[in-house]
Amino acid sequence: MLTPKGEASKSKLLTSAEELFAQKGFHATTVSQIVKNAGLTQAAFYLYFKSKDEILQEMLAKFEERLLPFTDAGRQAAGKSPEELEAYVIQAFTGLFALLGQNANLTRIVLLDTEKGISIRDRIVQQICSNMIRNQQAGIVRQDVEPELAAESVVASVERLIYRYSATGEKDAAELGRQTAKLFLQGILNRRN
Repeated sequence: MLTPKGEASKSKLLTSAEELFAQKGFHATTVSQIVKNAGLTQAAFYLYFKSKDEILQEMLAKFEERLLPFTDAGRQAAGKSPEELEAYVIQAFTGLFALLGQNANLTRIVLLDTEKGISIRDRIVQQICSNMIRNQQAGIVRQDVEPELAAESVVASVERLIYRYSATGEKDAAELGRQTAKLFLQGILNRRN
């Protein structure tokens, strides 16, 4: 168990690594740069982490754990009435945008910059796809929707919207969640009766 001072030092290292990995990329960042940016020594780094890879793995594991409830939200859709379903999807998208928008650096690292991040992104897509197939079987999702393409579209849209609107502060998580949910649930065309 770490002391409060140890927790603070470890946190500084994680924050420093996160900033540098997002700015320079994982491979271009060195342990020396991480400790310098954190205001610590290399000896301090090696008290908490065996390598640069280990610090990345810890960041990614924590992020993936926090992300799972949102990527698996479709599993709960089958038990919702049509009225509840729209509110539920808006809430899920809003929560996802809030999480990803809290730290655009970590989001970029996880979803774009590392092999492990690509693996996490692929698992997110597969989880959404599996839930979409399950919801097609339950009659919630239209049969003419291709689940993998729809799942990739959801993930790609969320990624882009985080960088375009959330990271700049132009739109908040609630607005992004509401608009994205409406887009995916209702489309963009006026419905003809």
